[in-house]
Amino acid sequence: MERNFDLAKWLAGEMTNEELEAFEATPEFETYAKIKHYSSMLEAPDFDTTSQLETITTLKKQPQRIWKPSVFLKIAAMIVVVLGLAFVLAYTSTTAVVAVAGEKLNFSLPDHSEVALNSGSEISYAKWFWSSRRKLHLDGEAYFKVAKGKKFEVTTPQGTVTVTGTQFNVKSRDSAFEVACYEGSVWVVSGTIQTKLHKGEQLIIRDKKNSNALPLQATAPDWISGSLAFYDSSLKMMLTEIERTYAISLTYQGPISEAHFTGTLPGNDLETTLKIISATYHLTYSKISDKKYSLTPNDSTR
Repeated sequence: MERNFDLAKWLAGEMTNEELEAFEATPEFETYAKIKHYSSMLEAPDFDTTSQLETITTLKKQPQRIWKPSVFLKIAAMIVVVLGLAFVLAYTSTTAVVAVAGEKLNFSLPDHSEVALNSGSEISYAKWFWSSRRKLHLDGEAYFKVAKGKKFEVTTPQGTVTVTGTQFNVKSRDSAFEVACYEGSVWVVSGTIQTKLHKGEQLIIRDKKNSNALPLQATAPDWISGSLAFYDSSLKMMLTEIERTYAISLTYQGPISEAHFTGTLPGNDLETTLKIISATYHLTYSKISDKKYSLTPNDSTR
């Protein structure tokens, strides 16, 4: 406080000679003297009070816009969220193609790969990002003619098939998984089974563990031309496939045979198909209604 009082007296020129002499001897005096010297060289600009008053009055009358950063930030955040949601929805949304019982569908994927979808089957895939991720999910059976390009992957509940450009058939029904290669090669993974199939080869897998590799003579799946092909199939599997193909309901009464069937049945002649099944398994079939049939074992087989 005392030092501030001396400085005030010095600036006001009120120090006695003794006080001034003592003040000039202090270490801070040189700094104070420089400040005083340069301060005296500063000039305040002329101030027109009348003009400034008119300017202030005019500004008060004008409506003022108040920028609120929070509003703009909220809008920007909403835009980012909307764009983000749009991207996520596009990336995760899927296109589904369904062939109901008694129906077969043919369609093309975004890369012009061709697909034939068998009865009672469904395919789903992400359409938006197909060019960078050629991957689809299959429930049922389908025949593919894949356009050459990046990896093409078919996933099913029973396993996965991976190719780049080829023609192949995939069937995934319950515990059965069957893959047939008609052109090029495919890589099959099901449980612990990992196999590469080449043209003219097929793989039959049951329960992701039992597999049989077989030669393939046909140039396309039998169901494409209207036939039903079975390999080591149970009667239950056959009846389910017949129901899908003909869009009918089959009721089985009595103990079901454990015998397995390998062969071909017509896929466009229900009466002949039922006759072959009945003769093979010693059954009697009867028509209940237009879309419903019953099967019962003959007396000799009970």
